[in-house]
Parts: sequence; C-alpha cells; structure tokens
Amino acid sequence: MKLQDQTDREIRFDIVVFNYEHIVSLTDYFDKIKNFRPDRDRLLVLDCSLNHTAEKQRVEEFARQRGWNFGREVQVIKRKNWGIDQGARVDYLSCLHETKQRPRYIWQFQEHYLDLRSPWSIWQEGSPMPAGEIKNDTIPDNLEIDLDECERIYENDAHVAVIYADRGKLGILSHQNGPESFYAGGANFSVRTADALSAFPPDILDSYRAIYDGTYEWALFMELDIGRRLTRADREWYDLVTHNKFSDAAALKRLEAEKHISLHQSAEAFYGPLYQRYEKRFNAVLAESAPRRRLHALLSLWYVDLLASGSRGRLKRVLNSLGLALLAKRMRHYVAVVLRQE
Repeated sequence: MKLQDQTDREIRFDIVVFNYEHIVSLTDYFDKIKNFRPDRDRLLVLDCSLNHTAEKQRVEEFARQRGWNFGREVQVIKRKNWGIDQGARVDYLSCLHETKQRPRYIWQFQEHYLDLRSPWSIWQEGSPMPAGEIKNDTIPDNLEIDLDECERIYENDAHVAVIYADRGKLGILSHQNGPESFYAGGANFSVRTADALSAFPPDILDSYRAIYDGTYEWALFMELDIGRRLTRADREWYDLVTHNKFSDAAALKRLEAEKHISLHQSAEAFYGPLYQRYEKRFNAVLAESAPRRRLHALLSLWYVDLLASGSRGRLKRVLNSLGLALLAKRMRHYVAVVLRQE
C-alpha cells in the first residue's frame, strides 16, 4: 500500500476512512463533514472489501456528483484484509512515515462512524448490548465535524494533539504500572500529524504487526494502546461536544468535579487484564532487533492467514508425511511461545 505524493499543494486534513463492504455509510452521510475543501483536504478510503471494484465505483460516483477529482482529492486505496480497522491504521501510519508530503492534521474513522441508521451501527438481537441501541463507536447525535473549526482549535493551541467526538464519552483505562490513559470508542478521532508520527514510529508499528493474531482481543488492545500512546502531559485531548480539553485523567476528573458534569466512562473490567497480556507480548517483540520484528510480523500474518484458510491441518499432515514432524512441532512452539508469549 502506498500514498500518492501531491507535491503541488499543501494538504490540511486527510480524512481517512477504513472500509469493509459498507462504503454507503460514508457516501450517504458525508454531509456531516463540513467545509471539506478539495483544494486543501484529501479523502482517503482504505478499502479491504471482497467486492473492492463495486465499493470503489460508489466512491468514484460520489466524487463525480460533488465535482471532486477522483484519484486526487478523493482516493480509494486497496489494502490487504488484516486486523480490520486497526490494521488499516497501522498501514496508513506506515505509509505516512514513508511519504514526502503529509497533511497537517488527520481525521480517521471507521466507515460507519457517521451513520446512525444502518444495522452495522446498531446493536442487534443476541448482542452483548440492548437491541436497537446505537453503538458507541459512532458520532454523537446532532453533531457535525467542521474542518475549519478543527483547524482553528489546533492553530489556537499548540498543545492540542487530539480532537474527538465520542458518543459513549472518552474512555479511561487504568494501568497497573503506570498512569491512567484515554481511549476513544473505535479509536475514531482526529490527531495532529506530527503527534501521530511521534507516538507511532516504525518500530511500534512493526511490533503491532508482530503480535497480530487475528482476534477481536488484538483489535481491542490496539484501541486501548493507541489512546495510551497519545496520552501525555504535553498532549491535550479536545472534546468537540463539550469544548473542554485536558491532558490527563486527573485533569479531566477535576473538571468534572468543578462543573458537575460527566466527561468520561470507565473501562470494562476485563480491559485491564487483556491489555496487560498483549502488552507483555508487545514489549517482548519491541525489545528485539528491527529485522527480527519484521520477521515476526510476516510470520504472524502468514499464520493467521493459514488458520483462516483451514490449511493448518493439511500442512501438518504434509510435514509429517515428509518426516518433518519435528519441524511442525517447532513451528507450533514458535507461534505459542515466541509470537504469543504464552
């Protein structure tokens, strides 16, 4: 995956949308994004849909209807389907490190973030939440994202690193060996590009790939860790709903007490143990050399693909038939002990 360099203009915002089969949730509700300026902004759809051609055609028609240049200010970039939206975030940030021209700011979200009506934005029967309830990883009611306003927020305060609009309010994660940190529902928020690149250098991104295991738990760890790495004393989070800002959980809670308002939600009880389990694996990989991290990343992706294809049993039988049972055993040990730190 690669981003196109557009050296003839400065890019203000990248609007980065992570899509899998639901691009209509973006195209039908894009009017909730105000003051998108095609001469200054860029809409990037990172798509891993099975029917990529049809999704791309919908975006092309969307751009044509608005008089926007498809392939320039509106782009669809095909990516491998790994790690759902969190894998797409890793891919985008990796490309951003490698590209010459970068936006000043980023708004990034799942394709259904703006859509409050579709089934994939609403809890269904049999789900862990009450049926009919709108999911927390969507935009709050009656809110529009004004890019001009967001630009002013960033320009008026150099300490603002993140702008968010969270239906379920900002999450706070407690950590056994460190301070509390913020996280946004679905990891949908805006970020100053310089802060994103500083928080997520290539070794961090490679480590995310290296511990990828194809599970929802990995994606949840990513949501929590992305927020944690952007929670710093010199980085403020700005709430687009209440227009409050804070750099840490203590400051947020003081503001709640002073104004008698609620600005946050506490993490689910299982979030902490889950985070710590993946953090252990993450730190082990991060401590390795860059070549070994990249090797881990390739092997993790290969192994998850192998499991998804149902070929693991066939591979084991082939190796056994060739007298390579020891190799198969060592492969299992590598996955369990090295990749997963079990």
